[in-house]
Amino acid sequence: MTDPNPRHALYELACRYAQAVDRRDWRQLAALFTVDAQLIGPGFTLDGRDAIVAGMGAIERYDVTQHHVHNQLVTLDGDEAAVETYCVACHVYARDGVKRKLDWGVRYRDRCVLDDGAWRFASRTLHVDWTQDLPLEG
Repeated sequence: MTDPNPRHALYELACRYAQAVDRRDWRQLAALFTVDAQLIGPGFTLDGRDAIVAGMGAIERYDVTQHHVHNQLVTLDGDEAAVETYCVACHVYARDGVKRKLDWGVRYRDRCVLDDGAWRFASRTLHVDWTQDLPLEG
């Protein structure tokens, strides 16, 4: 059943994306995109749900990630929505035997559509506004 509050459903869509990526749950990730969706980021474009899922596998080079979803603005137009979501994406990895944490200040610019009763990403563009890479303590 479709969530009667599209703004809530669209925020949940962004949170489910973060959860799927952080858990490396590629089946859940696939369900969040339309079949012909596009994912664009710095230096890459992935066309189609299968390519998106395959391409997101690159995140496995990090030991762990956490995507913290923050404010979101939505412009609704019937069964479509233009959405901008802020996020801080944390990536833990090792370099030269030292654990490090790479943080990205991210804005996702999305076009979402109501597809078979559920909101899905038709296109998602990732903008990295800032980065920080520091040794991880503890």
